[in-house]
Amino acid sequence: MLKGNLSEFPLGTLIQTLAAAGRSGVLVVQPPWLEGRVALKEGGLYAARAGARRGWAALELLAGLPRAPFVFDDTIPLPAEPNLNLPLEAALARMLAVGDRWSGLVHLPGDWQVELALSRKSGEMKLTPVMLQVLGLVEGRSIARILEEAEAPPVEVAEALDRMLGEGVLELRTPSEMRGEELVALSFYGKETGVAYVDEALHREWQKLLPHPFGVRVRSPRGQEAFFQVRPRADIPGRIMLHDKDLRKLRAGRGIKLSVQPELTTVG
Repeated sequence: MLKGNLSEFPLGTLIQTLAAAGRSGVLVVQPPWLEGRVALKEGGLYAARAGARRGWAALELLAGLPRAPFVFDDTIPLPAEPNLNLPLEAALARMLAVGDRWSGLVHLPGDWQVELALSRKSGEMKLTPVMLQVLGLVEGRSIARILEEAEAPPVEVAEALDRMLGEGVLELRTPSEMRGEELVALSFYGKETGVAYVDEALHREWQKLLPHPFGVRVRSPRGQEAFFQVRPRADIPGRIMLHDKDLRKLRAGRGIKLSVQPELTTVG
């Protein structure tokens, strides 16, 4: 039995190694949000599934995982029917090309449990057919479910999601249990604008609930809002520290209560 993680052994390299050894068995890939299986028979690709995807689409989806534990087990029975008919060399070449497309994504988070939502921001963007298809699936679904359920190939869906996140059409949804806070504003001076400091205990609480890098969206009583990087600071419970210039942009000052909502970032 062979065990490891895709962060150290990319899927294409792993399959090539098993095929070169003429192995038969099932490679089980298990990130938290789906289970993938790739069956090999005497060193040849035999079948694949990943969540709702089957065949080549399943391989394409699994190739996008930056990390996930795996185990190769030669005691698991092979599926009754094959669903991969690509020669091994052709499949590996296609996986390499697909892997390059996955690695070029900059806004899609590595944690596919995160849900997406239509952005509150306004703007214009020319939508492709794949983007329109994806938009019909977004609300209330995780990235993993969208990648599984869309009709388009997984890497095309991922590219559409990545672009729409980058353009602000979509945003990552903060978990429903994550509550905002009313915090009293403090100010600081210097060159470090665009940064908010909150009490370290509150920062730790948010970190436990959020699966991805996050910042805070701060809203003033006058309706001005802005997004900030967030950092912990000792001994400021119930307060938030912002640069004086940032406070003035929010049309707020020291002692004013600000609405502070943790929000997932798209780059990570």
